[in-house]
Amino acid sequence: MPACQNCGKPWSWGQTIKTLFKLTCPYCGVKQYESASSRMKSSMFMLIPLLLLPINVWFQLSFVMVAITAFLLVAIILACYPFILELSNEKEPYW
Repeated sequence: MPACQNCGKPWSWGQTIKTLFKLTCPYCGVKQYESASSRMKSSMFMLIPLLLLPINVWFQLSFVMVAITAFLLVAIILACYPFILELSNEKEPYW
């Protein structure tokens, strides 16, 4: 789980999901940023649905099955995201 780089307190899974888009510490209120290494990990993690697209074409699944599969994958990825999130006090470049 991520921990605030300002106050050092770890965030719970629920707190991380609530602050997912603004990344403000629920304890001290300081804005946090996703670290460069965490952004790289999460971008690789988000490629999983794209890798499954050829499987859908291969098995000729219906649009409804593809939509259900995509929805489930997005839900699983968002549920796992707090475990790979690392925080930083300042915005870091990708390189």
